[in-house]
Amino acid sequence: MKLFKLLTGALAIFILWNSCTYNDLGPNSTDDLKITLRWVKAYPDETREDILTGLAWSLSFLGAELPSGSMEQAIEWQNDTHFAIDFTKTGFSTQAQAALQKIIPALKDSDEYRLRNGIDLGRFVMLTLNSTHHYFAITGVPDKYTSFRGQYTFDQKKAAILQSTIAFGNRLIEVSTATHALQIAFVAVEGNGSIETGTFDGEEFETIDIMKNGQLRIGLYDSNGNLKAGASPALTAAGKPAKCLWCHETSLQPPYNDNHTLTGYYSTAEFKTRINQFTELIENYRGTLSSDIDFTKQHLHTKAELLYLSFTEPSAERLAEEWGLTLEETRNKLQGISTHAHDEFALLGKELYFRSQIENLAPFEPIRVPDEARDVSIYEPDFIH
Repeated sequence: MKLFKLLTGALAIFILWNSCTYNDLGPNSTDDLKITLRWVKAYPDETREDILTGLAWSLSFLGAELPSGSMEQAIEWQNDTHFAIDFTKTGFSTQAQAALQKIIPALKDSDEYRLRNGIDLGRFVMLTLNSTHHYFAITGVPDKYTSFRGQYTFDQKKAAILQSTIAFGNRLIEVSTATHALQIAFVAVEGNGSIETGTFDGEEFETIDIMKNGQLRIGLYDSNGNLKAGASPALTAAGKPAKCLWCHETSLQPPYNDNHTLTGYYSTAEFKTRINQFTELIENYRGTLSSDIDFTKQHLHTKAELLYLSFTEPSAERLAEEWGLTLEETRNKLQGISTHAHDEFALLGKELYFRSQIENLAPFEPIRVPDEARDVSIYEPDFIH
């Protein structure tokens, strides 16, 4: 009997010790993949379906595979404006989850999260999709340009873009060989000098490849092959990955201008043919996916853009709900600050404020977002490194 009691006690201690170890290590990592998001209505006709569609596309741009039905399984509404989302159920890779586990605790530790019982959905999108360092970490863009190149085989023949709608000078584009969508890759080299005269000197590299979920993935590297937060404004209007995604939407873009034919380079017609071949490979691949993202309804990606645009250029009504104040109290705070109409989406209103001009008026200390949603920002958050 004494031996039985001794063994039972030892077993209880062993179980208790293991339980404490699990509670210290296991659940914390799971909790760091869950967050409560707060829907702050941005315009009168915005619906729950709109913002969930926008969130799904945002997560998809970040590489989430979103198996059919996963959004419904991942989301639990707490009331009309707050919902919890579990990113272990959205088809993110292990690498993406590791990145989110560094980002989410920073959001939960903010004044807004504590006082408003969640983080603004628009702020969340700005701090993931529109934050370059976080975008790179979540999507798994290689840290080094050489690592990116090592994943693909590139043609010896290149496309010389002499009249670019993006670069301010010449642009050199390398194209991978591919018989499958996941073998597709592009490198656009920006620089100074002339390809035609042999004086072109590449200074930075913009990359595109295809993620497992069928979405484009964007990378930006400097002349030393290291990741950079945004393309050089002196060389190009490309901005940062969020702008590339906005421009490309979900597609590869053919050249818009007819470029001179140079010996040894793709002609404009040949390059367009190659783009069309790759587009077909991508469409065929997307057709095999079973996902909450319907690639036959590509226009719905706009719902993702509206999430961050309505946040960066809010109305007084949106700010009142966001801050938990009456409209009158909010307008009093905003006195003397000029308003503007949205130049892209009229539905957002004609009396909007720039986030950078009103953020310091919030009745809580907000966690800072990038200065720009799409273009190069002086400030880019980095909760990863």
